Amino acid sequence: MEIKYILAVLVVIMLSGCAAKVPEQPGETVNPEVTLPAEEQPPVGPEGPVEGELEEPEAVGEVTDVQVLRAGFDPEELTVSVGTVVTWKNMGGVHIISITGVDKSQRLVEGDTFEYKFNEAGTYEVMDAIIHFKGTVIVK
Repeated sequence: MEIKYILAVLVVIMLSGCAAKVPEQPGETVNPEVTLPAEEQPPVGPEGPVEGELEEPEAVGEVTDVQVLRAGFDPEELTVSVGTVVTWKNMGGVHIISITGVDKSQRLVEGDTFEYKFNEAGTYEVMDAIIHFKGTVIVK
């Protein structure tokens, strides 16, 4: 009787090793040993931050845009290098952009922009003088 059980277990183990892999996601190949011709292979490159790495804020460069929404800035916090021009674009409503202690825009209606060039390192508080939401520009 024990031999029948042992044989049954061995058959199950052998058959489970022969089972085909079912794709878990669309586009996943069923047999990973099959390679596609070069023209059909997906491009290779980084798809985002590696687990555990922090993604840098969006803009470190010469010109950076910030959207002024009805309820806040997008992005709310921005890190840029010295000499970067930041442009705030009003996406709706009426706003006045104030860089605390530095500069202030005229009244902006939808579609209007306000630019400021950050020539000195530091942390700058930016505020909508009408609705009073805040943001931060960190200049390194």
